[in-house]
Amino acid sequence: MNSLRESAVTGVKWTAISATFATVTALLFQLIKARYLTPEDFAYLSILMIIIGLSRNLEVAGFNQGIIQRDVITTEEASSLLVFNLFFSLFASAVIYFISAPVAGFFELYRLDHYLKIISLAVFFQGLSHLFIAFLEKHFYFRFISMVQIMRQFFFVSLATALIVLGWGVMGFVLGHTAATILSASLFVIGGLKNRVTPLKLYFRIDDLRPFIKFGIFVTGRQTMNIITKQIDELIILHFLGPEIMGVYFFGKNMLERLRQLLNMSYLRLVFPLLSKLKHDQARLSEVYYKMSRYLFLIAFPLFIGVSLTAHLFVPLIFGEQWNDSIIIFQVFSITTMLKMFAGILAGNLLYSVNRPGTVLWIDMATDLIYIAALMAFAPWGIEMVIFLYVIYQTIKFFAMQIAAHRHLSFNLFDYFSNFKQPAGLTLVMGGVVGGLLYAAGPWLDPVFLLAACIGAGAISYLGLTWLFDQKSIKEIKKMAFKPGQE
Repeated sequence: MNSLRESAVTGVKWTAISATFATVTALLFQLIKARYLTPEDFAYLSILMIIIGLSRNLEVAGFNQGIIQRDVITTEEASSLLVFNLFFSLFASAVIYFISAPVAGFFELYRLDHYLKIISLAVFFQGLSHLFIAFLEKHFYFRFISMVQIMRQFFFVSLATALIVLGWGVMGFVLGHTAATILSASLFVIGGLKNRVTPLKLYFRIDDLRPFIKFGIFVTGRQTMNIITKQIDELIILHFLGPEIMGVYFFGKNMLERLRQLLNMSYLRLVFPLLSKLKHDQARLSEVYYKMSRYLFLIAFPLFIGVSLTAHLFVPLIFGEQWNDSIIIFQVFSITTMLKMFAGILAGNLLYSVNRPGTVLWIDMATDLIYIAALMAFAPWGIEMVIFLYVIYQTIKFFAMQIAAHRHLSFNLFDYFSNFKQPAGLTLVMGGVVGGLLYAAGPWLDPVFLLAACIGAGAISYLGLTWLFDQKSIKEIKKMAFKPGQE
């Protein structure tokens, strides 16, 4: 267990470093885009992100989770997976190339044709690396994975920023993404072969794919549905309300997604392999799930509450007044983003680890289809109705996923939520401090100084209260970080 614990702690540290770097650079890049691109350009970015996300998901086909979840994978199975991966990557790339013109015409975003043709090259290369990434994760090579991700992010942001500032617009994003994807894919393939994460030979047999297809069809179905519903609201807004409103909506929502990645990536690559290792020990599985939930809540809740309270200050100051319409997105979606993290990072991966991908898929299908139908019916009423429906949708999904996950744990849902009473109370006190400062000093202080004061007061009050009233969590985190060999 010590060895597993040490590997887990190392994984958390390196993924945290990678996530921090990715989030900071992504936020800086978002600032550059906000200054040099228009809301209509963000509509192009939204469609591009949908295509990139769908192609990546279909290329993986749920096989990555199947590889990690299984205890033993033979040489024949690994080789068959590689051949299938190569074929499907080429197929996905060709599909995107040939549908680029019809997609551009459908959305009446005619530059999209050229962008997608270039993106199709990135789709092929990213598909080459999926198998090797899965085996690297299975064997806890998180240090190498994180280093490649840092290199990719630095190269992408640097190149894309330079091109956008020079006036290339959305094309700068497309070229930066494509070049960075080719670089990272090459490094992952080389790293996987060098570390010999799996034996391979010239071999293919369709029967060797059946166990992975059986598991992966549920994972792929769920993730595809997630990608569609994650951005279906953007497409509906584009249809009913136009590209400029859609661009503002995407801007606010995407900024919160970037912030969520800082927490997601620190946990996401680690959670599934770790829970899969513990799936035969319900007591240990429950303990780890309980602790990871509490640690995530300790960080996520005050962070997103703070974002919601200060959105009206930092949006015009940092991004410009042209993005003021996105303030309401920041204020409301800060809370729903946290619900998504607990449903996706923890509950969803726990169900995958105990081989219940079908449960996750059915929950997603039921909630997503209802949400899509509601959007189609009520989106013409305006952006406020879209926001309201999204909040209801994320709340229902969160509770459904937690109920399903707790069927495989040794404690009940009431105990789970009781685990959050103390950090929730501390966060509410922090919110009161920030809210009081906004009320008392808002009319008198310059927005820059007011924002700095709110951040400082919120951080000091929350950290101070946590130090006074939650020493247990602080000691556990310090022990995990600095004494990994102890249990």
